[in-house]
Order: sequence, then C-alpha cells, then structure tokens
Amino acid sequence: MRKKLHVAIILFAILPVLIFWPACSKKTTETGESDIAVQEEDLEAQKVREQLEQERREREAKERDLRAEKIKFMYEDVHFEKGSYKLMPEARKLLQSKALWLKKNSDLKVIVEGHTDEAGSKEYNFALGDRRAGAVKSFLIGQGIRSSRLIAVSYGNEQPIDTSSMETAKSKNRRVHFVVEE
Repeated sequence: MRKKLHVAIILFAILPVLIFWPACSKKTTETGESDIAVQEEDLEAQKVREQLEQERREREAKERDLRAEKIKFMYEDVHFEKGSYKLMPEARKLLQSKALWLKKNSDLKVIVEGHTDEAGSKEYNFALGDRRAGAVKSFLIGQGIRSSRLIAVSYGNEQPIDTSSMETAKSKNRRVHFVVEE
C-alpha cells in the first residue's frame, strides 16, 4: 500500500508539470510567430516608405520639367515685320508647337503681350501691339485653345528688350511675348 501511495504522490507531482509543459512550448512558438509578424510589418512599412519616396521624387521631377517648359515657352517670342501684325510662316510654326504644349497643360493660362518698336505715336504703337497680341490669340484659338485661357494685352513700345536705335534692336522689340500664369 505504501508503494501505491508513493506512486500516487509521484503522479500528482508530475501530472501538473506534464499538463503545463505544452503550454510553455506554445508560448515560445507564439512568440516566434509574433516576431515574424513584426518583421513582416516592418518590411511592409519599409516598402510603403520607399514607394512614397519614389512617388515624391517622380512628382518633383515632373514639377522641375514643367518649370523648365514654362521658361522655354515664355522666352520664345513671336516676331513681326515693321508696322505689321501678320503672322509669318516661322511664327505660325512656333505657335503650332505652343498650341500643342498648351493642350498638354490645359490648366495653365497665358498672357499674350503685344510689343512694338519706338517708331510711331504712342497711340499707334498701343493699337499695333494690340493687333499683334490679337492675331496670336486668334491663331491659338484656331488651334483649339479656349479663349478663356488667353489674355491679350498691349504694351506698345513701353517695354523694349533692346533700347538701342539699331535696326536689329528694333526688330527684337516687334514681338509678342508670353507669360504663363498658374
């Protein structure tokens, strides 16, 4: 009987250990699995950060390209013969490329500035500058640009590029200049 009692005591001592032992091993497995889950979350977060950074770089590159295109657009003036507002073939070609760019950037507005040389009266020069700006605006409208995106103004001979009295300077001043608005 004593033997049975010893066996029973030993069983009662070992039984709780055997019952809780698997629970302990599961905790290690769960901890291992949670470590893997944390690592996967970190990897996902890193991928998201990298993707956001790539998108930011692409957006900034597009903005730089648009700024460069705007500058190019604004510094390509249309030139005219003395006393004329008729568009010459090279002016039409330039305006066709400007119309394509404006179609591609449909959210932009443009101020079309008419300029003249100093020959003629102030009134005459303002009227001629207005006709030059109007001719360019009409051409662009004919190319499919909405008129609400184009503002024609005349500065006459008030804003010359070159103030010398040489003919080359005067020819630079007979122009339509473009200003891109945001």
